[in-house]
Amino acid sequence: MGPESNSGHMVAYLDGKPIEIKGPLPEFTIEDISEDARTAKKALEAWEDICITMEVVGDGLRDFLDKTELRIAVCLAGCYKSTKAMAHRYLHTKKKRTRKKYEKRIRAWFREVFR
Repeated sequence: MGPESNSGHMVAYLDGKPIEIKGPLPEFTIEDISEDARTAKKALEAWEDICITMEVVGDGLRDFLDKTELRIAVCLAGCYKSTKAMAHRYLHTKKKRTRKKYEKRIRAWFREVFR
């Protein structure tokens, strides 16, 4: 997400393709917007770019928090005697279907106990 330094344009990726804000955001006042239709159009374009970027950021943040919740749930499930076997099965199985089954069980247990 974005360049490593703050000097370049901000870039978000949607389906692996970069979506770049068209340039630096224009500076204008409320009087400029009410008097000039071109300035209002520039403001609208800039706002559309910001909205697209924020949607991509929101999706990435949601995925990150979801994965973090799962890792915490698996770690805590491994600490409790009643769920230790579930966590072991989840961590040591290679089959995707089995991992998904134990992921659902661990998440259900975690949400029941810790929420």
